Amino acid sequence: LAILTFAGRDATEEFNMIHPPDVIGKYAPDAVIGMIGGGGGAAAGGAAEVVLPPGMSAYTLADVAKHTTKTDCWVVVDGQVLDVTKFLSEHP
Repeated sequence: LAILTFAGRDATEEFNMIHPPDVIGKYAPDAVIGMIGGGGGAAAGGAAEVVLPPGMSAYTLADVAKHTTKTDCWVVVDGQVLDVTKFLSEHP
């Protein structure tokens, strides 16, 4: 299972080398559960807060790193956090 190689981390570089830009929206739109980012705000000296669509959450890479198994697998692609657990059986 190739995806498990990238479980719990940012797979953007490798993913973008082998997939067309529209593949997530086309084949796995329900896998997107949020974005990498968080609060803090520029005024607090941190990164600007990420504005998310309704129903999505902001996660840290540390949050994503906790999801690395066949029964709970998250990856990051282009800042999007994807829960690919259900998709594992369909992907090479």
